[in-house]
Amino acid sequence: MRKTFTILFLAIVVLYSWFGYQSIANQEELNCQMEGTLSEIAEEVIAIPLETNTHCRLEQIGSIKRDKEHIFLVSNQQLYHFNREGKFLGKITNSQKPIEVIDYVIDPTHSCLIVIGKNKEVHYYDYAGQLLAQRTLPQNASWKTFGHLAYYNHYLWATIDLINTEDEHAVTVEQWLYKFDLNFREVDKRKLEAADLGRININHRPNPEISISPNGQVYVQAPSLQPSQILNDTLYLISTKQLTITEGYSKILPVKIGTRFLISLYHNPLSAESSYTFCYDQRKTKAYNIQGGLKDNFYMTGEIQTLQPMDIYNQIYCYYQKGDKLNQSFPKRKVDDNPVLFIVKMKA
Repeated sequence: MRKTFTILFLAIVVLYSWFGYQSIANQEELNCQMEGTLSEIAEEVIAIPLETNTHCRLEQIGSIKRDKEHIFLVSNQQLYHFNREGKFLGKITNSQKPIEVIDYVIDPTHSCLIVIGKNKEVHYYDYAGQLLAQRTLPQNASWKTFGHLAYYNHYLWATIDLINTEDEHAVTVEQWLYKFDLNFREVDKRKLEAADLGRININHRPNPEISISPNGQVYVQAPSLQPSQILNDTLYLISTKQLTITEGYSKILPVKIGTRFLISLYHNPLSAESSYTFCYDQRKTKAYNIQGGLKDNFYMTGEIQTLQPMDIYNQIYCYYQKGDKLNQSFPKRKVDDNPVLFIVKMKA
């Protein structure tokens, strides 16, 4: 019995060593660049100068999403609405009791916005900002945090951290992916674990987001906090076929999967040194691992530190710039004007 265990253990060690060797060998052969330009991953970039007026003064913006000609974004925890030309159409959360937006999704089937407030309330708005319905977010005593929300195929998906107290001597925090109907009635759920990277790794992943794979399956991604390891981790995931997303997939990946590119983005506005842009071109087997961001060689706005996916399929990305960065391409833009939004169509 002991001999059989020893043989099995040695076989596992040899197998992991082989995978590690292959990843390192591939990394040495692979052209990994520490600098890069936007045109190397983008097919097209459209600039949308966001209108500035007395009713719309934006600061930092995020959660930028689109449904056809409608563009929505969050600034100062309020939800704003623009059209494709950048015209300000209104403040969705502009009511007598404005809510502080934590997250929201677009339901394109019903032209509806489902907005989560700070006090765990759910508001349903039409695109004109008319409140359609209101309810309370479902509560569960074991839920620690209600994370990111996504809409896909007529259902709502949410990442949730919950506290497992079954062992009172070893209380643990688990990560789950829940599936709800549009009224937040539970349909399904699955426990999540960090993907195997062939090395010692912390299982809990902060701020995981929901994405859809090219074959239409739901998975969860969280950016790596070890950018020096991200290329080797990606090669390991490819070599062990962990990027084949199947129904019920329960691993948290460090990269977002597009039809051509694998991407991991981390932006810390308080620490430029820890921010990075990682992109792996599956067609050319070429990688970019850049501290900060790619250089904008479409509109010459400098380094792009705010690149973010605009859809859950990771095919359309966006970024925004303001102030002095717009001097070359938008010389008439004032320093205190709202940002210019740039929509990026990725190469196929």
